[in-house]
Amino acid sequence: MALVPSVATARPATADTAHSAPQPASSLTPSGCTAGTTLNVVAHQDDDVLFQSATLVADLRAGRCVTTVYVTAGDGGHPAAYWQERELGPRAAYAGILGLADVWTTSTVEVGGHVVAVARLDADPRVQLVSLRLPDGGTDGMGFPLTGDTSLLELSTGEIDSLAAVDGTATYTLASLSSTLDALMAAVQPTNINTLDHVGAIDDGDHPDHHVVGALVDAAQQRYTTPHGFAGYQGYGIRDRPSNLTMAQITDKSQAFFRYAEHDPATCGGWDACWNKPEYDWLSRQYAVGTPTTTAPPAATPVDPHAPLSAFDVTGGATVTASSENTADGQTAAKAVDGVADGYPGDHRAEWATVGGRSGSWLSLAWPTARTIDQVVLHDRPNGDDRVTGATLVFSDGSTVAVPALPDDGSAATVTFPARASSSLRITVTSTSGTTRNVGLAELVVRSPSAAPTSTPAPTRTDVTAGAVATASWDNPADGQTAAKAIDGVADGYPGNAANEWVAPWGRTGVALTLTWSTAKAMDTVVLHDRPNLSDGITGGTLTFSDGSTVTVPALDDAGGATTVSFPSRVASSVTFTTTSVSASTVNVGLAEMRVLVTG
Repeated sequence: MALVPSVATARPATADTAHSAPQPASSLTPSGCTAGTTLNVVAHQDDDVLFQSATLVADLRAGRCVTTVYVTAGDGGHPAAYWQERELGPRAAYAGILGLADVWTTSTVEVGGHVVAVARLDADPRVQLVSLRLPDGGTDGMGFPLTGDTSLLELSTGEIDSLAAVDGTATYTLASLSSTLDALMAAVQPTNINTLDHVGAIDDGDHPDHHVVGALVDAAQQRYTTPHGFAGYQGYGIRDRPSNLTMAQITDKSQAFFRYAEHDPATCGGWDACWNKPEYDWLSRQYAVGTPTTTAPPAATPVDPHAPLSAFDVTGGATVTASSENTADGQTAAKAVDGVADGYPGDHRAEWATVGGRSGSWLSLAWPTARTIDQVVLHDRPNGDDRVTGATLVFSDGSTVAVPALPDDGSAATVTFPARASSSLRITVTSTSGTTRNVGLAELVVRSPSAAPTSTPAPTRTDVTAGAVATASWDNPADGQTAAKAIDGVADGYPGNAANEWVAPWGRTGVALTLTWSTAKAMDTVVLHDRPNLSDGITGGTLTFSDGSTVTVPALDDAGGATTVSFPSRVASSVTFTTTSVSASTVNVGLAEMRVLVTG
């Protein structure tokens, strides 16, 4: 996607680069692809999960071999730590889609005379990610100072003769980049090829990197003689088109993207955080461009060692309890359903662990209404000592299903059974290894052949802020930080763009911002963004409506993320936000943004 984010510092990078001699291109040829082979070629590390997600999820869960090529590093002009961390995002997303442990083996491969980085999923090596690491060109296509103001667009137009990878491993001319794409197709032997928008114009509002990659892949697939399907996918412009994904597809897409976002500090990582950002709209849409063609998988039973997953994840909405949990180390029962299949020796905070629990330990999920369930996916704690060697699933109707020994490395064990309606599910451990001290689970996923009746992944909200006049106790017109900036549709401020926020100089508690409409509006939600600097923090407030009613506001996210305050619907011609408590370091209270909404 590469929206040229404003990132002061990136998280410490944990992406690895192999230093052994590069493997030959033939090492990219996957095996066991009886369900078909898909090659995705995109520009940035989130393009596939944002713009091709429904197709990607279907391919992965159908047991197809999937290779995805990221042409740029997605660096956005930032130092190496940012793009190195960002490369971990697709790995987390793909592993999550498959319900497998996020463990990958990295190497380098020589393709078309150039060295590229490769990561293969340990639990299913038919899934591989290839990185060329060329510079991100930015939304204007002009590149960034850190990479010499060079870009794919400039390479494609002949403004520059060559383009060097950000890690210094390779330099490409336009001809050699094209031949590298040819060599990748020859090595992977795809039956379907997917890319970005190869039809639109550079100046149509989509990212120039998207169009250049799409055009190069389109040309390469025309040279690729093996029969194959081909599709390009529209990027930024889909937000202006109707939502067209199903609830299940939106759920899968958002879960994959939010896993990716854990490794990209420049994007939003949840529905509320994405509100009023392009990602919010992208998550419910997918549009192919041109005239896509498809190649059906061979007429054979797919070979999938992990078993095809049932269509819908209905884990969400369950209340989770356990016989025991390790709250001191964050290994609570809820971590078994957090969407992250990991644990010690990886991230121990992503797993549920008991305190001294062995046989007889249990984890229970309860839903407010019954779910139709026909599949449970289980991941043991991935350490080599604490092992579940047998368990039982117990449903609300009293029926049971036996669970065999779980893989000791934390990979997925899929238990399939005749569908049944149940409002609860309990897994009780019946046997453990002799080395077990604290039994637990890295992850548990409950699946259904049909969508959960209460599945609402993306709340439908109508913004009624438009037409309001914003006034404040006081503001800072000298720096452009007026009351109106709190409803300008841009949730930003210092250390980003200081002119996009409202500030009350020397204001602390008792400062008020009022939105007034000429006619009354129905409202049940207010979204607040604190000033994003880490010194001026609102720790409490009150909403007061024209009818005299009030709603308490909790502490706002100190980094400027969205804080959503929901309340019973009321009709009012004004709403006033008043600060009641602030952090000790606050000097100038204010807001980056305030929006008033109706949910429904």
